[in-house]
Amino acid sequence: MRKLGLLIAVLLIGALLGTVALWNSHWKQEARVAPEVILVTSPGTSLDIAGWTAADLTAHLEQIAQKLAMPPIQPTIDPVTKGVIPGLCGRALDIERTVEEAMVAVPGAAIYVAFTPIYPVSLWEYGKNPIYQGNPQKQEMALVINVAWGNENLPSMLDTLEQEQVKATFFLVGRWAAKYPELVRAIAAGGHEFGNHAYSDPHLPMLNREAIAQEIEDTSAVITEITGAEVQFFSPPYNDFDQKVLDVASELGYLTVLCSRDTADWMRPGVDRIVRRVVPQAHNGGIVLMHPTEQTPEALVEIIKGLKEKGYRLVTVSQLLAPNPGSDEIPR
Repeated sequence: MRKLGLLIAVLLIGALLGTVALWNSHWKQEARVAPEVILVTSPGTSLDIAGWTAADLTAHLEQIAQKLAMPPIQPTIDPVTKGVIPGLCGRALDIERTVEEAMVAVPGAAIYVAFTPIYPVSLWEYGKNPIYQGNPQKQEMALVINVAWGNENLPSMLDTLEQEQVKATFFLVGRWAAKYPELVRAIAAGGHEFGNHAYSDPHLPMLNREAIAQEIEDTSAVITEITGAEVQFFSPPYNDFDQKVLDVASELGYLTVLCSRDTADWMRPGVDRIVRRVVPQAHNGGIVLMHPTEQTPEALVEIIKGLKEKGYRLVTVSQLLAPNPGSDEIPR
């Protein structure tokens, strides 16, 4: 009798568990979006999806996926400068992630459709072409500071950058960095980016390939030893280069970066003229070249002010060249 009772109890528990599992399965299939939840598909366009099932939402997203998709913008070669203009990511609608976010949204929430970036051809594929600017669709500009001298002017420039919450890219001459490691560390402490400006400040086209490689490798070694930073950008001293220089830099794994707005501050033309060479001629994707002369600290204040007033976001070179807005990664 006891065995019969035990058997009946086991059967009842099994039936109950089966019923609970079936109910849970049914509930999950019938789960619906919470009340008053809206789906935002583009600025100014939204849809009330309260009460929708995951299947309902998936079907709708599949219908609009192509409309919301954007192809990537591929890098192009400027016919005049022969420089490469970086590409930009496109996007594809991420249906699965959008549905997941909608199904767990709280009542009254606004859910934005999720996208997956579609990357253009890598900028590294164009490594043997120089870079003068970022993509013109980015309302951003980068400040580049080449350093081989001017120690006395660097602290005030770093103070200005910190006060204005701007990160710049400093291209260092290797022998200068080796001689003044404390200034290199000060630049690093400010969260700035480093570039390679060769070791002995030479006219590189006059050197053979082996000597050019040595100039570049020795400089990066010094920067990395002092700061731990890896360097991915190279800029030839005096903007003096030929295809040999570009080829060697590319083969060593560097992108060669020049500028689209040269302050010519090394000529000491006066603060006003330095500023006028940048702000009135500012453009999307611009790269501004400076040096730590005695006139540059004051000019830097006005340049940052003028560019911000024009609506430009001031970024590092890696942020400017990155294909995915908001990122500083340049995928290889």
